[in-house]
Amino acid sequence: MASARSLVAKANNTNVGSLILMALVFGSCVANGEFLGGRRGLAAVAGNPTVFDITKNGAVGNGATDSSKAFLNTWLQVCASPVPATLLVPKGDFLAGPVIFAGPCKSKVTVEVQGTIIAPPSGYPTPEWFLFEHVDNVVLTGPGTFHGKGEAVWKADGCGKKVDCNLPPTSLKFRNILNLDISGISSVNAKAFHMFLVKTTNVNVQNIKITAPAESPNTDGIHLSNAVNVHIVDSLIATGDDCISVGRGSTNVTVERVTCGPGHGLSVGSLGKYPNEENVAGIHFKKCTMKDTDNGLRIKSWGGSSPSTAVDITFEDIMMTNVKNPIIIDQNYGSRGGDSKVAISNVLFKNVRGTTITKDEVQFMCSKSVPCKGVSVVDVELNFVGDKGGHPSSSGGLVGALCTNANVIFGGKLSFPLCPK
Repeated sequence: MASARSLVAKANNTNVGSLILMALVFGSCVANGEFLGGRRGLAAVAGNPTVFDITKNGAVGNGATDSSKAFLNTWLQVCASPVPATLLVPKGDFLAGPVIFAGPCKSKVTVEVQGTIIAPPSGYPTPEWFLFEHVDNVVLTGPGTFHGKGEAVWKADGCGKKVDCNLPPTSLKFRNILNLDISGISSVNAKAFHMFLVKTTNVNVQNIKITAPAESPNTDGIHLSNAVNVHIVDSLIATGDDCISVGRGSTNVTVERVTCGPGHGLSVGSLGKYPNEENVAGIHFKKCTMKDTDNGLRIKSWGGSSPSTAVDITFEDIMMTNVKNPIIIDQNYGSRGGDSKVAISNVLFKNVRGTTITKDEVQFMCSKSVPCKGVSVVDVELNFVGDKGGHPSSSGGLVGALCTNANVIFGGKLSFPLCPK
């Protein structure tokens, strides 16, 4: 209850605060059968899913009427169901948020979005628009859209590329969830991150579409923190920041057949920004396509960090078109200064092909305190097609590889000179 009160105290709008409080309190109560257990419409036969339509609870799909209460009341019904149940967002434009879908729930929960959910421009007491938390066995499916209306705040949020800044809310955050499936949805113009997975285990993301303009600030496609056993496949991400960023404490993550661009590339990190971060291991990017991205395949860590490790990372079978900084390890990320103490080892870049607009095809700028170990570059063939973006090469003209504090093994077919011995 104390956390719920603190959320409400932060609310700019008392009605929004009340809605969040109701979701948090009732969400835990329904799981214990204290409320709504005898509500009509719940299926009586075990195994039969029950569908709850938000319009039956007062949601109006005209794009202007606030339907937040309808979302939350419908969630309470779904969460209380003793059998698998579905929250249905039918076709239409539904203005709603912020919304917290809190558990634990009694059974498997599906949220099916057929229409478009529209974010309000302001009034966010918490750093997310839609939050799923403490609920296991969740399915979020489309073909509908979450429209974050970020274009209304990007110029005014004051963040840009600042290191320390209170970002606008994330569109979709999933926290403390076991078994999560996301498919078929679209996320458009998030105010900041489109999707944030934190402390989630056993996650499958497939056939989703994330879009925002290339110049939109801090609009990461999917960000992971302490996420375990994650599989992201067959998706399109075009945004203004990292298409996918794998952060602290994440292990056993596979990204496969994802198209990225525009954006800042496919990244592990940034790591080491906060004290005592957990290790990262088992991160694999396969069969991805990159188009017109500011970075390609990147590992990044902050200077002056606490000790941690990033091991067993692979980027394999990657196609690139007009990519800047195609292969990069940057342990001088951020502006804090000092040596990074994130120890990076056992990294493979293999079968990377296409075109680049950067003369430095491979850039390894590792830490003096903990040099990169076991980095392999195999079969990398990238044609330099000119700097169409007008950005100078980091090396001032060299077409090849830069290796600082890095133990690198090169092999196979390579389209560039190797690092100087």
